[in-house]
Amino acid sequence: MRIGFLGGTFNPPHNGHLHLAREWSGRLSLDRFLMTPTGTPPHKQPSEVPGEVRLEMCRIAAEESGGMLEAYDFEVRRSGQKSYSVVTLSALHEAFPGSDIFMVMGADMFLSLESWYDFDRLKTLATFCTVPRDGVSAEKLEAHRLHLRELGCKGLLADLPEMDISSTEIRRRVSEGEPIYGLVPKGVEEYIYAHGLYSNQNERKG
Repeated sequence: MRIGFLGGTFNPPHNGHLHLAREWSGRLSLDRFLMTPTGTPPHKQPSEVPGEVRLEMCRIAAEESGGMLEAYDFEVRRSGQKSYSVVTLSALHEAFPGSDIFMVMGADMFLSLESWYDFDRLKTLATFCTVPRDGVSAEKLEAHRLHLRELGCKGLLADLPEMDISSTEIRRRVSEGEPIYGLVPKGVEEYIYAHGLYSNQNERKG
């Protein structure tokens, strides 16, 4: 089985995430694509929006993806333990033995892989997939991909169409009373307003 994996705070999940999943699923002929919200991120302050709420929004987004996406609750279920990728990927291999796992990530994360917790084990657990974004050129990413290959770490670089949407911008728009139609799946939009998420003037982190 070929499994795509996209982790993040998903605060909230948006159409850019679905776009990435759709593009990588097609290019890699994936059988499943898992959207995995962090419980306690190792490199960020914990989100003010509880993991269970972010997981529910991911489930709604997955339902509206036409079966392309699945919400995976492993990190939220770990309740307060830091969400290291090496732990999550190891759990995926236990849950889906013999599978090839493709972890989708941002360009900045790809460039910092060597500094991640237990990199020596992490590099054996997945192929790490990224795209040129945010001023990081394809040439720089390709050079780093070749460097990682020398370390025994598999990477993939693709030039995908960009969808310029961020969770930070969505939270700002909600807090300032601006519309978010078309930025998030319809069910996620309804959930945000029904539960009063991001509605104060102090931007939530994550």
